[in-house]
This record gives sequence, C-alpha cells and structure tokens, in this order.
Amino acid sequence: MNKSSYTSSLKIGVPQGTVHPIWTYYVYSTNIYNVMRRVLRTFLITNNQFSLTPVEDQEEIQLLLETLKYGYSSPKTTIVSEFGYEQLLINTFHRTFGFFNNPNLKYPRSTTTNSRFKSLLEDSVLLNIAQAIWSKKSTFQLLDDPASLYEQIIDLKSMLLASKTNTIEWLNRYWVNIFHRFFTILNNRKLIREKMGIVEVGPDKILIALGAKFGVNVPVDTLYRFELANYLNTFLLKIERTDWNVDSTEALYSSDNFFKLLFSAYKVIEKRDFKREVQFIAPSNRQTAFTRV
Repeated sequence: MNKSSYTSSLKIGVPQGTVHPIWTYYVYSTNIYNVMRRVLRTFLITNNQFSLTPVEDQEEIQLLLETLKYGYSSPKTTIVSEFGYEQLLINTFHRTFGFFNNPNLKYPRSTTTNSRFKSLLEDSVLLNIAQAIWSKKSTFQLLDDPASLYEQIIDLKSMLLASKTNTIEWLNRYWVNIFHRFFTILNNRKLIREKMGIVEVGPDKILIALGAKFGVNVPVDTLYRFELANYLNTFLLKIERTDWNVDSTEALYSSDNFFKLLFSAYKVIEKRDFKREVQFIAPSNRQTAFTRV
C-alpha cells in the first residue's frame, strides 16, 4: 500500500459495530450507570418524580422496562453472581488498561494487568504526535519522529491485542449495549422533557440534570468524557486494525484536527497538556528528536 493511502484524516463519530473497551471506560466514568439505576428505581416504586400511563406512554414504558431487563439483570450463573456484572467490568478495565488500582475499591482482581498502557499511550505515542503537529511551523526544527512512532505503535498494538483474552470482548459488548440503551433514554424527548421536566439539550447536560434530579453525582466535565471516549475509540481501533509501517505512522501527523480535539479533551479529563509540553521543550532536549532540515 502506498503512502497516499494513509493521508486521509481520521474521522470521529459515535461508535457503531465493534467498540473498543476504552469507550466503555470513559462512558462508565460519567456515573451514567448509577443515574439510570436511580431513574429506573423511581419508575418502579413511585411516581413522585415522573409518571407514565399505559396508553399514552406505552413506548416510553417499554423502553424503560427493556433497559431494566438488560441493564440491571440478575447474573445467570452462580459464578457471575459471585462478583456481579459491574465488578467484572471494573476487572476488565484493570486487566486491559491497568486502571482502578485503588486498593479500597472492591472488585475481583487479576494478577495480570496491562500496567504499561497509559505511559506507553501518553509518553510514547500521543506526545510524539503532539510534537510533530505543533512543531510544523517551527523555524528551529521539526520534532516529527515517524520511526520512533512506528516502534511505539507496534508495541501498543501488541499490548492491546494481547490483553483481549477470555471474557474481555464478551463483557465489553454486554456493556456497550447497555450504554447505548441509556443514550436512547437520554435522547427520548418526550420522556426527558415532557415527563421529567428537563429542558437541557445534549446527552451530557441531560445526564447532569438527571443526576441532580435523582441525587446522583455526575462530573461537570461529562461532555469531555463522552468526546474522549469517541476519540480514543477511533484511534485505538485504528491502531489495532492497521498493518503499520513508517509511512502509515508518519501519515498520522496529517490528522491535525482530530488529534487537537483529542488532546483538548485529554487535557480536561486526564490533566495532561501535550501542547504546553511541546511548547516548553528546551532546545537542548530537542536534539534527541528526529530532525528535518
């Protein structure tokens, strides 16, 4: 495949089909699961927050009942019931990304964990791309290093594929389906606006308003969590599915807009400002980078 085949910019959109566990992780981090738990609990036992009638609101009732069935179902085996689906999800994040290392958090722990994921993604891959993007107009030197980026992406790809073992894919699909049902509720205008009296627009603002209404904390940066979920989903799936070479890694540098949006969301959520890091690299340190004349 020639170099021109790689030059199109990465596209970002709501995930469809195969979804990377990183998307599930950031959506879960908004506390959407507990918000919907409280909504459905209210729906089952009281009408003090909203009320639905069997005739006029039949579709909305069916939507909530189906969400209740799939999102909060009882484990079908004694082994799964020992842990619970939510604890198994956290176990998945720990095995796949090395996240949730808090010893006070209760979930079944594995002795195998992808502890290098975040440092490899940030320090080796994203920082390399950031250096190339923000040094393009530099009169001193360009900081793109496609050879190094190629090596790090191959390492990251191998790490990600190796971590998809046993029940990782199955459990991720299970939760992706649940979260998509939650988004269907958030986008149901009749249920949200007419029945619950929430006038905000956008799934992030609606989720925050639902949290306030039902007494569940939702992060104020939920919009950025949704965005970062989509950006990293796109990027990590590309890493896993591409047959990489130096030309294809160098072509990533042309996706300026995609990565700038990713970096913007990453700064808010993960407190890592790649643009600032690139701008404050001392000239003496730049000698370690691949120089283009």
